[in-house]
This record gives sequence, C-alpha cells and structure tokens, in this order.
Amino acid sequence: MPLSLFRYIAAIDQHQQNGVIDASIRDWKSTDCSYCDDEINVIRYEIEYVFDTKIQIMYTIEYDDCVNDVNICPECWIHYQVTVDSLQTIKPAKKSFYNRCQQQYWLKTMAMNRSDNIDH
Repeated sequence: MPLSLFRYIAAIDQHQQNGVIDASIRDWKSTDCSYCDDEINVIRYEIEYVFDTKIQIMYTIEYDDCVNDVNICPECWIHYQVTVDSLQTIKPAKKSFYNRCQQQYWLKTMAMNRSDNIDH
C-alpha cells in the first residue's frame, strides 16, 4: 500500500520550523552547501533524514541572504526527494515548493483533506 510523502514532509517541517523531532525521525545529517553568486550570498542546506521505516529523504532549501519585506513571503526553493525506499511505497517520490508559504498551505490542505495522512 503506498504511503503519502505528506507524513514525512510534515515531520521534517516540524523539525525545521520548531526544532521538534518527530518520533519517526531516527537520524539526520546536515550539509551546508552555501555559496556566493554575483556578490549575493546564497544559503543552501541539504539534510538527509532517516526514518524509523528505513525511508530516507533529502530535504534541500536554498534562499538568498538578503533583507526581505516582513509582509512578503520571500522566495526560496524547498525540495524533498525520497532517496531510499526499498519497497517504493512513498508516493510521490519528490515534491518542491517555491516558498515557505506555499509549503505551509500544502501541508494544511493535505492535513484537512486526507485524514489517513496523519494516521499512517
């Protein structure tokens, strides 16, 4: 039976936003891949998460290190990619967002529309 990528993204989001470590997260390894592009510092992190189901997901976030208007959701690139899933049970295998607001909207919509996303 396929499992939704939603539950894994929700667990990773809780860890990233609040420092809360979901019981399903067994380990994670963070790599700072930041760089400078035309005098703009680009912040980029890749974090490999390992879950109790032996599923591994690469979380990548990239954004420009600049001052943003507090009333605007700044652009950033957020990507989730299933890297280890021996039974290929996670669907979809990847998901991307262009800012945190879009990601939060997707998480709320998924939580409301599919109660089975939380129970699995």
